[in-house]
Amino acid sequence: MNSTRTRRVLGSAAATAVAALSVGTLAVPAHAAGPVLSLEVGSLIQIQGEPTTQPQFGENVFLRIGRTGTAAVQGAKLTLDTTGLEGVAVLTASGGRCVTAARTITCDLNNLNSPNVNLTDHLWLSAVPGVKPGTRGVVHAALTAPGTESANKDFAVEVGGAVFRTAEIPLREHAKVGSTFSPAVRFANRGGVSAARAVVEVMLLPGLKVENWPSNCEYATDQGQIGKEGFGTPIATTHAICTVEGEVLPNEPVRLNGLDLTVTSEAEYTFADFSVFADPNAAAAQGPALRRRLALERGTGAPATLTRDSAEGIPSGYPDINGHFTEQEVLADNGADFGLTGTWTPDASGRAGTLTVTAANRGPASIFDRSGGEGTPFVRIQLPEGAAVTDLPENCRANNRVLGEPQDRPLNKFDCEAFGFFMANGASSTRVLGVQLDEGTVPLSATVSFQNQHSDLEEGYPSAPMSWDPNPENDRIKVALRSLPTPEPTVPDHGAGTPVEPVAPVVPASAADSTGSGSGGGATGTTGGTTAIATTTRTGTGTTWTTGAATLDLADGGELADSGRGDAVPLAWASATALALGGAAFLTSRRLGRRRS
Repeated sequence: MNSTRTRRVLGSAAATAVAALSVGTLAVPAHAAGPVLSLEVGSLIQIQGEPTTQPQFGENVFLRIGRTGTAAVQGAKLTLDTTGLEGVAVLTASGGRCVTAARTITCDLNNLNSPNVNLTDHLWLSAVPGVKPGTRGVVHAALTAPGTESANKDFAVEVGGAVFRTAEIPLREHAKVGSTFSPAVRFANRGGVSAARAVVEVMLLPGLKVENWPSNCEYATDQGQIGKEGFGTPIATTHAICTVEGEVLPNEPVRLNGLDLTVTSEAEYTFADFSVFADPNAAAAQGPALRRRLALERGTGAPATLTRDSAEGIPSGYPDINGHFTEQEVLADNGADFGLTGTWTPDASGRAGTLTVTAANRGPASIFDRSGGEGTPFVRIQLPEGAAVTDLPENCRANNRVLGEPQDRPLNKFDCEAFGFFMANGASSTRVLGVQLDEGTVPLSATVSFQNQHSDLEEGYPSAPMSWDPNPENDRIKVALRSLPTPEPTVPDHGAGTPVEPVAPVVPASAADSTGSGSGGGATGTTGGTTAIATTTRTGTGTTWTTGAATLDLADGGELADSGRGDAVPLAWASATALALGGAAFLTSRRLGRRRS
């Protein structure tokens, strides 16, 4: 994953209060200062030493503009003064909103309605013929609009200077937790002049760490900036800037040494990013922004070094926009137990209540999904006929499709978001649904399962195929919403001699053991002030649930009476350890099949 350009929006000025006296005493409303404009562009833009034709929609100057506040800014203009590029390079804009007069480009942006957005006018720099490699010029950029505070930025342009291009790093498979290795960070100087040093920026995801950072590296932990910038779940990453002094000649290939990575217990799929620059202020460099945002600490280990290496696999020619970047991917022999639990909490009537479902990553690995959602599970709740949702959370939705095709009737099926693309060890999410049950004594239960985006498109997805999960038994559970009534022995009426059979109350089922171990434990619950004790025993043919004086037999592989819809997926029950009357708990089952991606 390529590092993103750090975005900076200038803060607005403080509002000032103004009071005035007129005929009578009138208070004039507070008057706020106008919006503040922002303009961001790399301090140094490097281009190749020969004139280059602009490709269709191509650009090599990436400039971002914005404004504070929420209202659109009218009449915004971007001015690019290129006088300082004389004899060095030519800057053009081909987006249709810009005109060029002499050495000045003016872009009429009119309605600026974003706090931070890319300029879309295809700015392109091309070298002047015959310019000496390493020559620099400067561009002055200004963003203005009536009634606003303008933004100004100068940026340098270097033609044919030292610039690095990296080789791909082979995927590391079957990595062992606790092992240490040296990533093959290899690159070559594809500029026309020597580089005095290499600045290596490093980003590590959870699952990788450096035990002892080299003394020429500075590092810090970032608690979730990636998530804050709109990528989803915040990820705690480690950033480092390593400055390795030493001349790198034009076209000389080198390798970084002394930066060893250790695989931690959080690794399953993870990666480390490396960006290599000849100048710390290069346009794509994150170092300046990292120094402003993080408190970097210097390492104490032996310094990292550069050694001459083979050019094999290092692309020739001047690099493209991502030519400075390479990545070490790691697949570790590790896993993460994803599990579901559910509870049913009824109201006094026993015919309404809340269904609470929790999805959790019980570790040890943190799971990172780069497949566009194919591996990121969500939670599906299938309610039976006789149950209706009365309160659905905002992050849940009804799903009335089968194999991607909408049905002409509701399916009583609901999908709830569980995780973002990063699922940290220990992460969990809980969804609470209001549910109404119809009258009656028929047992009802909800089926809860992990699913992913293929679940509605392909057969054979009784649960999300999570290749990292060594324990799929808890990926699919049942939650009892209403159990069988509890039969009571007849009570003889000694006065009249006529037996009277009391009406057995309808109470919700309590829980089964999520491990499916079938051990003979016990649980207690209360019903109207009395305590019921439930125990279980295992036989060769089934599990016996004993509740007070009543016994319910459930043969192995059978179903607890489930009056769900015909399209509900059937479950093969594992075993249960406890059934408590009137309590809130969950039932689990074996997932049918085990599918690995």
